[in-house]
Amino acid sequence: MKATRRGTAVTASMAATVLVLAACGSDSEEPAAPEGGGETERSGTIVYGEDTAFPENLLPINAAANSVAQANILIRIQPAPFFVMPDFTVVADPDLNASDPVIEETDTGQVVTYEIKEEAVWSDGTPITAADFEYTWRLQRSVDPADGGCADLVGSTGYEQIESVEPGDSDKTAVVTFSSPYPDWQILFTLYPAHLMDAGDDVANCAVVTNGWPVAEGLPEDFSGGPWQLKAENIDAGAQVLTLTPNEMWWGEGPLLESMVYQTIGGESAVQVAGLESGDVQLVSPQPQLDLVDQIKGLEPNIVSQTTFGLSFEHFDFNTANVHLAKPEVRKAFALALNREELVSATVGAFDDRAQLLNNRFYVNNQPQYEDTAPEQYNTQDIAGAKELLESVGYTLGDDGIYEHPQDGRLQVRISTTQANPLREATIDLTTAQVVEAGIAIEKFLDPDIFSGNLDDGNFDIALYAWVVSPFVSGLSDIYLTGGGSNYTGGGNAEADALMEQLKVEIDPDAAAQLANDADRLLWEDLAQLPLYQKPDFTAWSSTFEGIEPNASSAGPVWNSDKYRVVS
Repeated sequence: MKATRRGTAVTASMAATVLVLAACGSDSEEPAAPEGGGETERSGTIVYGEDTAFPENLLPINAAANSVAQANILIRIQPAPFFVMPDFTVVADPDLNASDPVIEETDTGQVVTYEIKEEAVWSDGTPITAADFEYTWRLQRSVDPADGGCADLVGSTGYEQIESVEPGDSDKTAVVTFSSPYPDWQILFTLYPAHLMDAGDDVANCAVVTNGWPVAEGLPEDFSGGPWQLKAENIDAGAQVLTLTPNEMWWGEGPLLESMVYQTIGGESAVQVAGLESGDVQLVSPQPQLDLVDQIKGLEPNIVSQTTFGLSFEHFDFNTANVHLAKPEVRKAFALALNREELVSATVGAFDDRAQLLNNRFYVNNQPQYEDTAPEQYNTQDIAGAKELLESVGYTLGDDGIYEHPQDGRLQVRISTTQANPLREATIDLTTAQVVEAGIAIEKFLDPDIFSGNLDDGNFDIALYAWVVSPFVSGLSDIYLTGGGSNYTGGGNAEADALMEQLKVEIDPDAAAQLANDADRLLWEDLAQLPLYQKPDFTAWSSTFEGIEPNASSAGPVWNSDKYRVVS
């Protein structure tokens, strides 16, 4: 997946601190509180300043609605069997699961059994059961309308390999049978409430997906299966602010705050810093830039900040349809002409000296499966070697110091990247200065449509942007497979393809890591993509709160917000 950070002035301010209890009142119209829940002391409100765009729609599986902000809002509302920890390990959620899910291999596929906690209920008191697993599968099993699927789904990967979802010994057991092996099964089953959403047939359920959940209307019946609840009355779409309150039917511990406010504030450094300094926001997780990090560190000790290295990485995509970049020798010459170590130290290394060169496409440096797969020659700048490669395929050096080809013309290519990203602009500027020494001319293009058409359409020469890797590695194959739907380069390697096809069905994690690393070694031979560095994540928060633990994985910055508390 591409990493995107999108982005209004801060208008929310911190609510007054009071003490409330988690126990429900005796109003007969409200569901009774679950037994054993006890009382939770709650105090205070935290305002999270979201730097990405306020969502127009909240349904995650709607292809047009899926967004970063939406995921941050729902992370502790929708239950799921697994979550990703800050160290990128995948852990079974002890609040949803009575025991760890069990996977068994079969002759043709696999069977996964989920035991759901007896206490687990939706916010209206309805038990979470195998029926919710079955509906969640049925809703997402296909994107093909001819097969009863829905074209408006964000995707059906994994779900399309499931044959059936049935209750086991009781409706608190879900037995999921796969027709073929699916290594990334732990990523599935972010649950939807069947009793509230099931429209009865495939066409009607597709209409549910297509319509989604317009943000001003909130979630169906304000449902929640997690510690927080989002009620429609607490959404102000015009002000781009919404408030989460405790789900009073939550059977686990927390939340420890009275409420959590999401306020869209955009990505402007000045707004982020001013919001923290004034106390209008108490938590931000912006895309780090040098000036922003320095200014926020200047707010210590009132503001605490932490840099972590996450699952996204910057890279160059080479469009092999370009007359120059179609030649492997030109792509390799470009890589030899780069001093990637200097690129790292001059960009992300400027605000965190732990930044390092990335030499893998499937894993980032701090994942345990990471191996440095790069040929040694790409670790240092080699101008002479770059020129030799260019001349071997017919290029001659022009009077202006730029190579020319007798048929294909002057060796000038455009590097496209996103707008309003100083780090990427700095990367291109330094790249330009480095490769011109080898006779390669660069034109910088800040592309407003890089993610909304130009990559898909092949309207680029070299593209600089980020990919997000994952603990669920088999799903990354589509980026690098020849003809893969996310392989915008048009390149590929037949031997690597064969390994990645095996990766798609390899259930053993150690064997899968070996396949991924072996495939990555082969991808260096064609060099259609060139990794640069792992991107840092930056989180800053008011020192009046504790329990905040940055998570640079796909779980996002507020993954454990039910554990936040006011410092006593």
